[in-house]
Amino acid sequence: MQESRSALLIVLASMMISIGAHWTIFNTDLIGVHLWRQSQNEWYVRNFMREDNNILNPRIPAHNLGSKGNLLRYEFPLMQWSIAQVKQFVGDSIWVTRSMMFLIGLFCIWGIYLLLVQIWSQKIVAALTAWTFCYSPVFYYYMINPMSDIWALCAQIWMMVWLVKFIRTQKFSHFIWSAVFLMLAGLFKLPFFMFGIMLLTESFYAYLRINHSSSILLKKLFVLFAITIPVAAWYIFAIKDWGYMGVLKGVTVQANLSDLFVYFKFALFHWLPLHLVNVFAMIFLLIGTWILIRRKVFTPSLSWIFSAGLIITLLYYVYEINMIAKVHDYYMLPFLVWLHLGIAVGIRSIDWAKSRFLWQILFIGMPVYTYFKIMPFWNINRNGYKKDWFNYSADLKSVVPRDSLCIILNDNSGVVVPYVIDHQGYVFDKDDLPAMWVEDMILHRRATYMYSDSRIVDTSAGVVPFIDSLLLEKGEVRVFRLVDKIKIQR
Repeated sequence: MQESRSALLIVLASMMISIGAHWTIFNTDLIGVHLWRQSQNEWYVRNFMREDNNILNPRIPAHNLGSKGNLLRYEFPLMQWSIAQVKQFVGDSIWVTRSMMFLIGLFCIWGIYLLLVQIWSQKIVAALTAWTFCYSPVFYYYMINPMSDIWALCAQIWMMVWLVKFIRTQKFSHFIWSAVFLMLAGLFKLPFFMFGIMLLTESFYAYLRINHSSSILLKKLFVLFAITIPVAAWYIFAIKDWGYMGVLKGVTVQANLSDLFVYFKFALFHWLPLHLVNVFAMIFLLIGTWILIRRKVFTPSLSWIFSAGLIITLLYYVYEINMIAKVHDYYMLPFLVWLHLGIAVGIRSIDWAKSRFLWQILFIGMPVYTYFKIMPFWNINRNGYKKDWFNYSADLKSVVPRDSLCIILNDNSGVVVPYVIDHQGYVFDKDDLPAMWVEDMILHRRATYMYSDSRIVDTSAGVVPFIDSLLLEKGEVRVFRLVDKIKIQR
């Protein structure tokens, strides 16, 4: 009873400290590192609310970059659609988005705790590992930002919780729950469906080593086939419109071996000790890794299952290393469970009666380290876009009616600047906007305004005749009313 109470207090303390550390971010608009994907997801939310609430039709603001207008289907948009439904009731606020993301993050932490309790029944070890997971810097940053990767990670964790529970109880309903969470993981983010190898491994291990009947094996395979159908159906439906995507080509895209080695070293010596794992938790990971190499820690079935999951994750990294490079840290989220299993092994081996003060300092240092490492990520200097768009966002939003279609440049993402100014239309980059395109957008695509930070475009001899008047100038950004199409037709 005392152990359960202490473990619960540790987990709750990690969550409450995290809430306090994130407090100022809950009501902060999107800003900082990896704004592209966050803005895209928030546009899906906006357009589910404003245009089309059909979950099969996620829409971006750039009507020239989607399929059939502004449709853009990537992962199944259950996260974005769910956030939109809540906002329909409580109002459109970034606070709602961040709160829902954070709630899923808390379920991740709780899931890690339950997973380890299922494995070893050592609640203090599970609670301390959940604490280290909570303050993984990469998790700490994304758990409050609109990234479907966090929902996929949560589904992966709970898939493992139910799978380990099934191994202990042999209740088939637990296997079904595990499969359902696998399905959700794949729908939230396709790469996470790779963890289906763990359920397959369990199924065949039980059949070959534990002599489960062939009927049980067939039941498991049927369940796995059934949950594969919606995942396959969505991505077959969506992937045809993806065109060229580096994430699909992986390492086969003109891979330079010297670059790949640089990326690998960066992941191993920078991301791993400083970003994926809290630097104060590295001692536990090193101890745990050493123990795992030298002796068996898990039951035979779990050893096979976890080995299969880890191997497929490593293969995923090898395939995507060219895409991940030194930039896309959120592609590394599938590693978090494996890293923290290693940390748990290390924590489990510690003699807490010796050097208790030292170990306490390490755990106290984790939230402090993560807070000061990650807070600068939410900074206008980390956006990668001109500051004037953000500094004058309120003025840029209000100067033009929200339902107007606008020409917008420059923005290489097609979503970030439209998110900041809260307008849709036609988005261009690299000062590349031929006059004939401007004419076409006015005549045939209902473009009535233009936002521009490009003097090359908005002062060019070809474009100037299509500008009616300057409505606003803030820093480098100008907002123009375009000429009426009737004048052009004359």
